[in-house]
Amino acid sequence: MKKTRNTTQTKMHSNTAVRPNATNPKLKKTSALNAFFQKFTQLKTNKRAVYWLIAIDLALGISSTVVDWPWLMRVPRALVIFAPICSLYPWLLAVWFGLYLWKKKVSNWFSSFLFVGLLSYGIMAWIYFPLYMSWNGINFHDVASIFWVTAYGSQAFIIASEVKKIPWWQYVLVLGYFFFKDYADRYLGTFLDILLDSYPEILKLAFFVAVLLLHTIAAGILRYLYKKQPETEQAQVRFQPGQKLQPVQLTGEAEA
Repeated sequence: MKKTRNTTQTKMHSNTAVRPNATNPKLKKTSALNAFFQKFTQLKTNKRAVYWLIAIDLALGISSTVVDWPWLMRVPRALVIFAPICSLYPWLLAVWFGLYLWKKKVSNWFSSFLFVGLLSYGIMAWIYFPLYMSWNGINFHDVASIFWVTAYGSQAFIIASEVKKIPWWQYVLVLGYFFFKDYADRYLGTFLDILLDSYPEILKLAFFVAVLLLHTIAAGILRYLYKKQPETEQAQVRFQPGQKLQPVQLTGEAEA
């Protein structure tokens, strides 16, 4: 009797202990955030949403190019490809979504390059502009710029599932671009604010170290995505509507 009673009590305690509190507001908030994040990352599977993303990115690209054009004309021609940020990535996103929408193959190196830029500069906006305003004062333009960059930087999570492994030399070239850009922005004049604003050296160093770290972290995340989503023949195949699958020929013992 004692053994049965103890077993029954143990089951009752275990049932009440592991039962989650469905009315916990923290759990509801976390579930809502997870649901939103899942829907956001799957926007590329919705044709209408992709059209909207292309339209938004084109609008961001056009307006950013208009604003950046006078500055880009001051950059040495040999370094122009290393200069733009806001006037580059929205255009590349529009191209990427266009290729994805019309079922054309998106180059793996292109997805990797775009992912690193979006992730690192999207986070950098929340480091650079607060530090910038701590020196030059708070203004609407710089506050709005944080959310401007976040608007296209956050789209890194949408394309992340399409990032596939690339050859090591392409990986080196992609990261080499960003690390050289960091050097050019700091020392070669490809970043206008460094030229025009009399930052103290400690602030310039903070910007330089922060963006180097972010690009290094993005490179590590890229490697993680490569391991999580290795490049395979099946991963790259997109079946068109109405396409018939070819029967598989069995060999050996299975054929017998």
